[in-house]
Amino acid sequence: MAWQDRDYNNSGGGPGDYLGNPAAILGFSVPFGSWFGVRVRLHFWLLVSVVFGVANIVRGVPLPLIAIGIAILVLTLLVHDFSHKLAAQWFGGRHDEFMLWPAGGLVFPEIAPGALAMFVAYAGPLVVHAILATSCGFAAGLPISMLPLNPLTGLSMNLVPPGILSIRGLLLAFALDNWLLMLVNVLPYYWFDGGCLLQSLLWPIAGSYRAINITCIVGMVVAVPMFALSLIGQSFLGMVLWVLLFSGSYTRRRQLQAQGTGDLEDAIAWSAQATARTGPQSRAWFDRGAAQKAAKKNAQVRRERQKIDRILAKVGRTGMISLTWVEKRALRKATERQKRESR
Repeated sequence: MAWQDRDYNNSGGGPGDYLGNPAAILGFSVPFGSWFGVRVRLHFWLLVSVVFGVANIVRGVPLPLIAIGIAILVLTLLVHDFSHKLAAQWFGGRHDEFMLWPAGGLVFPEIAPGALAMFVAYAGPLVVHAILATSCGFAAGLPISMLPLNPLTGLSMNLVPPGILSIRGLLLAFALDNWLLMLVNVLPYYWFDGGCLLQSLLWPIAGSYRAINITCIVGMVVAVPMFALSLIGQSFLGMVLWVLLFSGSYTRRRQLQAQGTGDLEDAIAWSAQATARTGPQSRAWFDRGAAQKAAKKNAQVRRERQKIDRILAKVGRTGMISLTWVEKRALRKATERQKRESR
């Protein structure tokens, strides 16, 4: 789900809100300007990463090197979300707001309903990262065997690029950031792109509801041995992260089961059946009032269908459980109206 739909995003933004509800700090972000018509914000976790990066000064790391490491990370994150934007637009979707955190973006793109549109929207950034990582790594002389295979390395908050301030060092840092961002977003969780990617692959075979359910089960199954490995390796960060990922998949599956399939099936049926009605065509050419009334009704139907299509894109991406009360109400009213008109 997008960041604004999460439970912790219920703060008014004032200091008193954070004191009364400490979890609200997880929804905090700061503006980072507008890039090619897209509003960009930096999420709390990325700001924490920056603080950890600057703290390397006490270890004797030069400040210019730290600043370059932070800039390369932000550039990589922008590449990630702009790849989402271009891939989503290929199928008529959009992505007008970025919320950057160390693993990519917390605001999902709006995509057209369907498994193929979802697959392209979420596979696009992974392909871009793979190309940039291999090409920049090759240019910097980085052997493939030296690339890390642990996706959690990408969340270690180490923003200091390897090597010295040189073209080779910059290429090496950019290659590693792209590689690690690709690895972490392959993980089959909805925190990352991997959850939506796996769902899109399962969708044509199992249907939307079962695809989300299976994705949650896969996430729980993967988390158990990975937690055990983190325990053996005495990685506290790894243990905490795998517990959170298991809990997220478990909670989403419980919510999915509680929600059921009825609302989703009705919404998809409405989208498939809804067509723009043109009113009394036989007399509209000489009856200006009837023509204006028909045009107004057509515009209203088009706007409603566009709204429902956007909601369905969100449903296909993250399931009915991610919808707000207003979105669920809009779906319910649309399906009820469709049923009345079809009688």
